[in-house]
Amino acid sequence: MTTPNNRVVLKLDGDLEHHGFKVFLEIGVDDQLPQVEMMGYLPANPPLAQQLHQHWQQHYRSIGAPYIRSLSSPDSFPTPESSPQPLSNYRIKPKGSFASHHEGRFVACQQSARQLAHLFSQWLQSPEFHRLDLCLREELSKTQEIELLIRCDRPDIKKLPWHLWSFSQRYQKTEVSFGSLVASSPYVAQPTLNSTVKILAILGHAQGINTQCDRQFLETLPQAAVEFLVEPSRHDINHKLWQDSWDIVFFAGHSETRNETGKIYINPQESLEIADLSYGFQDAVKRGLTLAIFNSCDGLGLVQKIEDWQIPMAIVMRELVPDQVAQAFLKSFLAQFSQGQSFRESVRHAREQLQGLEGQFPCASWLPMIYQNCPHLSPTWQGFIQPKLEPKTHQARVNKPKRLPISNPALSPLLTRLTTQLTQHRLRLFLLLFTLVLGQVWLRPSLANYFHQKGQAEIETPSDVERPWVQAKRWFRLALHLDPNHCGAHVDLGNLYQDMSQNEQAEYHYRRSFLSYNAVGCNNLSRLYILQDKFEAANTTLIQCERLLKQNQPWTQYSILKNRGWVALQQESYRLSQTHLQAAIELKPNEGAAHCLMAKLMVKLPDLETSQLAHHGWTCVDNIRNNLPEEIRWKTRVQHLLDARGLERE
Repeated sequence: MTTPNNRVVLKLDGDLEHHGFKVFLEIGVDDQLPQVEMMGYLPANPPLAQQLHQHWQQHYRSIGAPYIRSLSSPDSFPTPESSPQPLSNYRIKPKGSFASHHEGRFVACQQSARQLAHLFSQWLQSPEFHRLDLCLREELSKTQEIELLIRCDRPDIKKLPWHLWSFSQRYQKTEVSFGSLVASSPYVAQPTLNSTVKILAILGHAQGINTQCDRQFLETLPQAAVEFLVEPSRHDINHKLWQDSWDIVFFAGHSETRNETGKIYINPQESLEIADLSYGFQDAVKRGLTLAIFNSCDGLGLVQKIEDWQIPMAIVMRELVPDQVAQAFLKSFLAQFSQGQSFRESVRHAREQLQGLEGQFPCASWLPMIYQNCPHLSPTWQGFIQPKLEPKTHQARVNKPKRLPISNPALSPLLTRLTTQLTQHRLRLFLLLFTLVLGQVWLRPSLANYFHQKGQAEIETPSDVERPWVQAKRWFRLALHLDPNHCGAHVDLGNLYQDMSQNEQAEYHYRRSFLSYNAVGCNNLSRLYILQDKFEAANTTLIQCERLLKQNQPWTQYSILKNRGWVALQQESYRLSQTHLQAAIELKPNEGAAHCLMAKLMVKLPDLETSQLAHHGWTCVDNIRNNLPEEIRWKTRVQHLLDARGLERE
């Protein structure tokens, strides 16, 4: 596998309709640390959110109305004996062109697409985002391939036409890909010695569509070994995933997203959620599975499990996809990819070629999208094939030009001195380069850690009693100057700013730590949200914090569980709160905070046990550390509660 020269990451945190998005921009080269980091903002845009929903759900889907039916129950599925009826929400094959059968709806869909594109373009021209756009154009070259990854957990962001962003259109060696806001580094298997690209092609239930076109093209691919499963059973697919190693898994057939869960239809009797094959896919990833292609409808529900299994790359369709569009995309993409074109350029060219079908199928070029779990990865066709190295020969030694003899003896001393000076010059150059590399690899991180420790020591034993935080902030900033992604310095700076009620600065530093996959910074960010009554944001963040936990972090795990119980208590989800708090107490039985919340919770529960209330209450009072304001308040209230009920220590 090869990595692109330039890497751009846009992290969007927020929502489109109500709060807008905080945008974090990173620009880097290869897999190095980002060379440019900026923060911007995209404001809330209710008209864009409404137009986005109306375009896809009303105007686009209404075109396929004659081919859509309502299933009598969520689990119903047609059988060969039943009367042939079109399927809803699947890869579809209309009987004629949309334009000829539904002129009014066709024109309305085109107008809706233009309106959506206009609103989207205006949104990206917002001043706080436009300066990020300008930065991209200043830092990047149009002649180099760019990995442009948008990380966001909001489904509506993935349905926006990012390919119409003026930056994406002008920089033609890039294709936008999408990923989760927070993602751990996926497992990337070591390449094996293969002579062919190994593809597992699953041709699912084909009622109303022609998957034979997909098969015929897959069979013509160069240096590919394709194994076909035609309308297989669940057992057949699972067996193949475990039996052999695969580079690519391909699916063609019907699929849908229902309640944000993806489902594929593998034969006339069976449908599967992707989770039903989770162990098989996870094992396939460990043995080299790099790319999944779902040439079927409505694929956004599939990407969540793709992310969970850490499949490095996937191609899915945003919405319902006409049969002819699905076939055209597959043929064009694989033709270019298998001939040596880069992965992203192959996707882009194949997607753009679909514009030629938009006179019959509107928004065809809007449908394909890349979902990316593994940053810094750009698969190539030849990268799947690892040729064995030819044995070395002595030909180079035989053909090596011989050194000419020196005919003038008087030149010998001069040449000797020149050779000595050149050798010394090379040695000095080597020592200089070695020192620079040593400074980058060892000295800068070591100095950053040293300054961070100095800041922590200043907090514990301040040298300036009247202004104890000033010097500490200076040390932390020095650490970040040397290492902008130093998680510990970001967390401690966030703590200082929060103590001084400068919540915006605190949130910035917590988030920087969080986006560097630090569970402590993530947890502190969630606590800040709770104190600001942003309970939904806090709960979403805490779920992500749990994914960032590493071994030997019991205190952080305890704090996350305690905070999840706190959020649930504030939202009056009492049983859920009890579950989280009990787990925290089992992890750290003698810590007071979770006991305080449990005591407050027990008053809300109908099956209150006085003995349990006394136990949690007195454990709270005796073990609060008095270093967080909310915990001091909890202790005071619980003490009043115990006194009011006359509950004594056990």
